Amino acid sequence: MKHFYTCIVLLVMAVMPLSIYSQTDKNEVSQPKFKISDYLSIGGYINGGYVFESQENNNGDVSTSNTFQIRRARLDIKGDITKKISFRLQSDLSNSPKIVDAFVKVKFNKYISLQVGQFKIPFTLENPYSPLDLETIDNAQSITKLSGYKDVSGVSSYANGRDIGIMLSGCLAEFDRDGKKYPLLKYSVGVFNGNGIVIKDNNNGKDFAGRIEFYPFMKNLVLTGSAYLGNYLVSENVNGDRIRYSGGAEYKDKRLTIRSEYLYGLTGFLNTDGGTEVDNMNSRGLYALVGYWFDYNCGKNDALYQKIRPIFRYDYYVNDYSDLNTSSNYYTIGADWWIEKHLRLQVNYTLRNQAKYENPGHAISTQLSVKF
Repeated sequence: MKHFYTCIVLLVMAVMPLSIYSQTDKNEVSQPKFKISDYLSIGGYINGGYVFESQENNNGDVSTSNTFQIRRARLDIKGDITKKISFRLQSDLSNSPKIVDAFVKVKFNKYISLQVGQFKIPFTLENPYSPLDLETIDNAQSITKLSGYKDVSGVSSYANGRDIGIMLSGCLAEFDRDGKKYPLLKYSVGVFNGNGIVIKDNNNGKDFAGRIEFYPFMKNLVLTGSAYLGNYLVSENVNGDRIRYSGGAEYKDKRLTIRSEYLYGLTGFLNTDGGTEVDNMNSRGLYALVGYWFDYNCGKNDALYQKIRPIFRYDYYVNDYSDLNTSSNYYTIGADWWIEKHLRLQVNYTLRNQAKYENPGHAISTQLSVKF
């Protein structure tokens, strides 16, 4: 609970009209010289929704579940202390309160920035996406399993794609178009504990993550490759490999979004025969997504937010390539509607073809997001 109280204290301090005044005489006060609001912003969002799931088992029984849920309740404090130094402190108050982002970033120039603290690791295209920017309610299976949301290695504290570490990032090359400069090649490389959020390292190794982004002389198209190389503690004094590779592409303009990625993962685990022998499991995944924004009864002043976007995603994942019974194909269709700039509604239907079941399963999810 200490993180919860810390967030409350920070919020109270932040909204106080703190100013420094210079006293000119007994009855006169000059204009404030400094305000927290000059560099600090406070926001956040709440994700709430409903999920229904149904699966016919191989014996003919049907398993169903349904629930209302609060997925996230985020409080986000960030700002630019100077032109080169920025910070962010983001907490999630749903379930058990926790800090999800806590970092300082120093931008030396456009070629190199240094970021220290806790933040999302530079791996894959989709992992850095905020839930408010993601087209679907849930991430693709491979992102969930191999980017640290619910990692297949079993590190539950690694459950939101973030870690504690240090990262360098920047733009390596640019191109000119219409008198403007656009990035041609960007990079992000970092060293991390490998244990997830708010947890110190429990082995002597550090994990490496890096992503390269290439814009082939088009500001709306990006090709990426990324890697994660590390290990984690599987038993006392025994480490297992956690190696990940991904490659993908995304085209995104004001209306159309097309994104696809392929992921590969190698994960070490203890041999079931006991002892300290470690075996390796190979995982693979692929997804492809398309969405398109349509104007929806929008007036001139609301055109930015009064839009609705149908989406479709194909999502393949196999947890252990030596056992294709662990494979699954998901087909998701849905709608994404920003009712106004602070309110968003998403509806997803997913047909789940899992190899371990003879019949497909079904899932219906809705999510209402309020941004403040």
